[in-house]
Amino acid sequence: MDTQQFEDLQAIVPGAIVMRDGAIDYVFLPGFKVQVAGTERMLDCLLCPVQHGGYTTRLFLSERLTQRGQNWSVHNILGREWHTWSWNDVPPTLPLMQILLAHLGALR
Repeated sequence: MDTQQFEDLQAIVPGAIVMRDGAIDYVFLPGFKVQVAGTERMLDCLLCPVQHGGYTTRLFLSERLTQRGQNWSVHNILGREWHTWSWNDVPPTLPLMQILLAHLGALR
């Protein structure tokens, strides 16, 4: 993971930390404010900036959101259940912040 990109993300999300599970480095975003269908929610998020389960990148959430997203699935990562929806083609070549924003855009 690019150190400068992580530091740029951490400047906006001060609690962000990198957490490794297997061969993947995830970015944990604790208590992150997410806009969902026009409402603000505070959730833990886990950004996967590389391919995971056939998706180019993924954003995992601490809970399933019924207002947005389709085909939700549950994954056990870092000893915890995480929820994600079917949202693909956010390239891993983008900076971390842009990957995160692209996934979040699907929830607005």
